[in-house]
Amino acid sequence: MSGRQRIIKRLKSYWKLEAGNAFLIPAMMFWFTGGNLGLVSYVAMAPMILLLLIGAAYWHAKWLQLTDASFDIVPHLTIFRRLRTPALVLTITALGWTIYAWLNTSISVGFADRVVASIASGLALAEYVNYYHRQLQHFDNVADFKRLLRGKGFRRSQMAIDLEEVGADQTGKS
Repeated sequence: MSGRQRIIKRLKSYWKLEAGNAFLIPAMMFWFTGGNLGLVSYVAMAPMILLLLIGAAYWHAKWLQLTDASFDIVPHLTIFRRLRTPALVLTITALGWTIYAWLNTSISVGFADRVVASIASGLALAEYVNYYHRQLQHFDNVADFKRLLRGKGFRRSQMAIDLEEVGADQTGKS
């Protein structure tokens, strides 16, 4: 199997996994806490869900780009670029609200609410960095994992690279 075929195979299921996580993770949080969640958790879940859906849509678009020669990814990248600032604002809000809930416990419905908010806002931050800046995830690709173990650090995320290329194309730079 060629490198391209391996990427296509991996992306075919990967985007579905990201989309599923956008629903599965909040459902698990709700289930584990018996639904004992409050506003602090829901505020923290919002950017986490948004970023997982952005990731799912991005990887689906990349899969389509590789499997359909007529597919134009640029309009999708434009949307991901427009969602960057709202995703960041929501993530910062979630982190701030979560920290405030730990400092002022009366705004949460209990310990589980604060724990869920912490996990959700942490995942939102990780997903934001993972998509818009540096690839944090290295467990799903042997080459990336080996690169990390060799001390080469975290590489730029593929979406960050694509957004930069599209930005250069749209501004007339090369």
